[in-house]
Amino acid sequence: MRTADWDNQAIQILSNEGAQCGDCGDQPGDRICPACERCRGWYVAALRKAGWAPTGELQQQLEKARAELAAIKKELDGLTAQAEGAR
Repeated sequence: MRTADWDNQAIQILSNEGAQCGDCGDQPGDRICPACERCRGWYVAALRKAGWAPTGELQQQLEKARAELAAIKKELDGLTAQAEGAR
């Protein structure tokens, strides 16, 4: 997942949980008000600086781990098929 995707997901979660400016009438889950969007972007940027949001390095580690798990699953599936064929 790209950083922009992580940020968008975090912004949607903030909206879903009611992070609104209070002046616009948006409801949880809405993404219409520019003031709300700007504030949510600031929240995500602050969280990222504090180490609470995924960073590029963390994202790379996550994608590497996913690739390793996929390779292990593929190998396990092959071994399982061999074992079933031997029965």
